[in-house]
Amino acid sequence: MKINVVAIAKPENDCYAQLCDHFSKMAKRYAKLEAFDLFNTKITRAQESGVSAAQKSYAQQLEPWLERGYTVALDPAGAEMESEQFAKLLANRTEVTFLIGGAYGHGDTFLARCDRVISLSRLTMSHKVAKVMLFEQIYRGLTINHNHPYHK
Repeated sequence: MKINVVAIAKPENDCYAQLCDHFSKMAKRYAKLEAFDLFNTKITRAQESGVSAAQKSYAQQLEPWLERGYTVALDPAGAEMESEQFAKLLANRTEVTFLIGGAYGHGDTFLARCDRVISLSRLTMSHKVAKVMLFEQIYRGLTINHNHPYHK
């Protein structure tokens, strides 16, 4: 199984990246879990132009990833779920791609093109924290699906 986590974010090597790497290494026995951070000058300029331009720019950057297996967008208005439900989202798939938008989130048109839209929480959090939380839940979901005791 292949799991991609694609974020509109500047690549950074900090404590958050180390935590994502930790969960990625732990998940190795069940799936190949990789992170891809996308950020460039087009995104910077679009964000300076406002919400609509930023969301359009994010969608352009993320569009190629819509072809990569089952696509799941993270959005505050998405469906919340328990860990067992999240595990089912991963079950029996060869590739899953999670899509994290930029500071202005995803636009409705982009969200409609994804297979699923979920929310990690109704709380507002930084992209870095959301990404770590997602990596942990991916690992947790994989262990649930493989009857590993981590979830307990």
